[in-house]
Amino acid sequence: MNQVPLFSSAGELANMVVTSNLTDVAWAKILELQRGQSALPFSVQPMVYDPTPNEPNHTIVVFAPSPDSTQYTLSQGGDLVPYPKFDFLCTKGCPSVSNNRAALTPFTPLYDHLSGLKDELNKREGQLIITGQSLGGSIASLFTLFLLSSMDKESKCRPICITFGSPLIGNFGLQHSHWNSFFLHLVSDKDPLSTLFLPSGRSAPTSSHSQATAYKPFGTYLLCSELGCACFDDPDFIFKFLTVASSEVAGGLQVVVDYGEILRNLKYRAICKGPRLVGERLTDPFSAGIVMELKTIGIDPAKHNIDIRRMEKQASDLTRKINKASEAKKLNDRKINMVWLERYKKKAEDGKKD
Repeated sequence: MNQVPLFSSAGELANMVVTSNLTDVAWAKILELQRGQSALPFSVQPMVYDPTPNEPNHTIVVFAPSPDSTQYTLSQGGDLVPYPKFDFLCTKGCPSVSNNRAALTPFTPLYDHLSGLKDELNKREGQLIITGQSLGGSIASLFTLFLLSSMDKESKCRPICITFGSPLIGNFGLQHSHWNSFFLHLVSDKDPLSTLFLPSGRSAPTSSHSQATAYKPFGTYLLCSELGCACFDDPDFIFKFLTVASSEVAGGLQVVVDYGEILRNLKYRAICKGPRLVGERLTDPFSAGIVMELKTIGIDPAKHNIDIRRMEKQASDLTRKINKASEAKKLNDRKINMVWLERYKKKAEDGKKD
């Protein structure tokens, strides 16, 4: 019997992520590259960090455009435009995919260089981390999609893209990608860059409301506030969170959020947990878990008109799909075992005849 999940794990999943070393390693390399960029104000060349004795299994690719380059490029607007090099994302259900012009502007001149880098990385083994902050994270996401399109199932180097406060990079077509699990996006509710092209009155002048609402998130989002963090992969809710943050956050392109400090605070909170209050009494533990996680990231379900029942139904439907797939696999395994048993019995009978 398929059962509805009794609790939500968004908060626990987020704690697991922040207490791992992947996000810390990625952020440390971003800072290392940024410190050496003063002489190259408009450089967007990726830096490849080979495995070291301390990190023997990690190859890290960092995209860290300088602050001047980031502010100039993002200020040009966030129009969604088609890019033929990403036609591999098109499907029958979504025949066209558009990407953020601000991210494509620095990505396009790098295409030939990134093609060579892609071929080199495909030959490596171990964990590959592709990362960047703000505009650098957008470029990192595009490069990861480009890299995944050329990888086969036998590849020994599977990438994970970790971004920090990056704007959305595309429309609905990206959600159809079967590579969503390769992307982790850290977003603070105080980061204006991550919500730059959403309808809030802060969008660049060339971004129309229809263009802004066409943006869609993809991948897993680790959403952070002063109270804690939670992981979500529901694109509708993520878009709602970003829209709320966009209307409430103060600042402009000059604001730079210190995700290193955020990670340290979240790691402390994950280890030294305090009381988590729902505020209202809920008899359903699953609903209570969702409400607590929403309040942890600064979202009040009543104030921001969040449909808790829809989120429950989505989780329930996902659980049923997983259970159904699990039962189908068990049935298929039994059929395979029966075939092998019949073959064994036939060979045994043939042996007796001889």
